Amino acid sequence: MRVDLGEDRGRRRIDRSAAAVGQARRDVAGWLETRVGDPRFTRFSRHLTILDTVLGRMLDALAGRLDTLRAHPGRGEVYDDCRAVEAVLTVVRRTFEWYRERYDQRVDDRLGPVLLAADEVVRSCWAGSFAVLGRAAPTGPLTYIDPRFNAFALTRDGVPPELRLPTRADLVDDSVRALLRELPVPTIALPEWSTREAWWLALAAHETGHHLLHDLEPGLAARTRETLDAAVRGAVTQVDAAVGGARELEELAGQWLGWHAEVFADAFSAVMVADAAAWTVDELEHGGSRRLLAGPRPGGTYPPPLVRRALLGELTCRVRGDATSSGGDSVVAVAGGGAVAAGGVEETRRHLAVVPAAAQALLALPVGGTTLLGLGRVDPGWYAARGRVASWAVALRRDPVPITAAERRTRPAARLAVQAGVAACLAVAPAAQDGVHRRLVDLLRGCGTDGVLGPAPTAAPIPPGDLGALADRLTARLLTGGLPPPDGDPP
Repeated sequence: MRVDLGEDRGRRRIDRSAAAVGQARRDVAGWLETRVGDPRFTRFSRHLTILDTVLGRMLDALAGRLDTLRAHPGRGEVYDDCRAVEAVLTVVRRTFEWYRERYDQRVDDRLGPVLLAADEVVRSCWAGSFAVLGRAAPTGPLTYIDPRFNAFALTRDGVPPELRLPTRADLVDDSVRALLRELPVPTIALPEWSTREAWWLALAAHETGHHLLHDLEPGLAARTRETLDAAVRGAVTQVDAAVGGARELEELAGQWLGWHAEVFADAFSAVMVADAAAWTVDELEHGGSRRLLAGPRPGGTYPPPLVRRALLGELTCRVRGDATSSGGDSVVAVAGGGAVAAGGVEETRRHLAVVPAAAQALLALPVGGTTLLGLGRVDPGWYAARGRVASWAVALRRDPVPITAAERRTRPAARLAVQAGVAACLAVAPAAQDGVHRRLVDLLRGCGTDGVLGPAPTAAPIPPGDLGALADRLTARLLTGGLPPPDGDPP
């Protein structure tokens, strides 16, 4: 076979890469054109601006690199340069496709209404927290439905598994991580069953807390660890009989420090949705005595189930202004319900002994000029016998729902509505729960003030300078990052 070593071969190789870049540009532009102006995407106008500008400029930069190669198409290195362009294109395309799939759940007849409701729960928690501090909120999380069992948050520096290439994943992960960290569009996955039981949207408050731990204020995660460490050690002087000696104290404090991200998110969710937060954790963590009294897992990020349930109970009581709970007594009842190793019972007792101190310290955690509890601007009247939550729970059992537009159009309305949804679903017969779900989705979609899930495109945490400069920097970083060739092109 005759091998073409001339300029025609190089031009054809460049043309092939250019066609791929051109198709990607048309795909991104075409999708954005159909979404901008669609009322189902109004909350995400800033998100779409970011994706349009950054991905568009990155694709323009790749096209420009290929145009430069046309000056010397006969160089053998043209093939290497084309492979580098295509590797970056793979990262850009996979990032776009990953986000597009999740945004487009909003046009699905089954998923869309629930996600529009979830957006209002997230916005109430997200924008409300920044508003209390008098700060512009960065781009808020994008919620989507995931078939996995539980909810979870993907923070800005996380890498979705779907975006990882099967080879040299370390290099691609670094590149994708850099792209996602600086775009930035964080995400929250919600369980599939929330499409039938909308009260589970309360989980969005916990997942929003994960994002706020990183975005609300610099150093907040470190301050949370310090606060927990001091609370646990301070509580030991009052419960030393339960805790034991110095070695046990170090182990106890170390375990709470390892849980800091989850207990912060639990505390935040208790501030935002109170009893709904406690209910979701109780439901998710419920099980037999062997599960509930299991000790901490080495390196685990969650407290043991019984400890976590007790912490949420303590937090919720304090948020509501009620007398604090006594989660420590529950260990006795659970232990009596089945055969459990004595060591597990005692270890659980040690953790339960410091729960009240941990709850108090978390709610008093300094954040800006207020506290974690202060972020919620909680009105104790919400939780009175005839307060907003109780009355809305009754309203969700009737058609039409007797809640005025003025009541819905307040910043905490979505938080209160999802709490009312939990209360309503627990108060009605199973056959009536479909109606509660439908009404709650409709109520949530009409909650909240005007606004979007994001700031002006140049606001934090996007670095100084415009989005175009950000795109150029990311493209240059990816092109020089030594990425592997795309699938199908041999090394």
